[in-house]
Amino acid sequence: MVGERPSLDLRVPSGTVEVRIGDAGHVLMSLDSPSADEFDVSALGDTIVVHYPSRWTMRGRSCRLVMTVPAGSDVAVECASAEIRLAGPLGAVRARTASGNIDVGDTVRLEVSTASGDVTTGDVLSDARVTTISGDCAMRTIGGQLEATLTSGDLRVDRCAGDLHVATTSGSARVGHCGGSEVSMRSVSGDVRLGLPSGVRVSADISTVSGRATMPEPARSGDDGGERRHVRLRLKTISGDIRLERSA
Repeated sequence: MVGERPSLDLRVPSGTVEVRIGDAGHVLMSLDSPSADEFDVSALGDTIVVHYPSRWTMRGRSCRLVMTVPAGSDVAVECASAEIRLAGPLGAVRARTASGNIDVGDTVRLEVSTASGDVTTGDVLSDARVTTISGDCAMRTIGGQLEATLTSGDLRVDRCAGDLHVATTSGSARVGHCGGSEVSMRSVSGDVRLGLPSGVRVSADISTVSGRATMPEPARSGDDGGERRHVRLRLKTISGDIRLERSA
């Protein structure tokens, strides 16, 4: 038995890590591995710890770890070479793998990093931070601010309610709607596309080298409905186009 909001601390060298949503007050574990008896499994209060004791080696063998937890649980996962699949809704999530995809459902807060793999997320209620190398990232909605750094990968975000700080190298970035007041998007060898709502005052710093910048037509007087939120905007590309458009 655990409390209302337990935490998972998982460290697995290679294989697959899955977190599923189950009944309140209970945490279930399934571990399929030839080295299962070498794992350290413990409960420290409401924190469930599953670690392989050696830093990353497991003599070439992988495992499949499945954890079933109550909705809203916090999850921290660290892997060397593993697929990470976390169903939501979860609380604060921190996921890191050197090689492998990360698929996360709805969360309260999110921090993910992968050196070789794609990232897919659902809705994040507050802030999110993403770092990928050689992988794409697709996110649905961010309720707070987003910080994203991608190398050799594209970023796609449907909606971000807070401030936005994005940098891509050899990849494009597209944010369908941003409701923040500080917006920075930079790309080297990639396009930038951003949607802003009508009726905002924009202080813009927009530049491109070997690319084109496309802006929407100025809004007609009275289109803003009285709303005049100020947005400080910085969009820069090298070898990439910039497209700024109105969003709903």
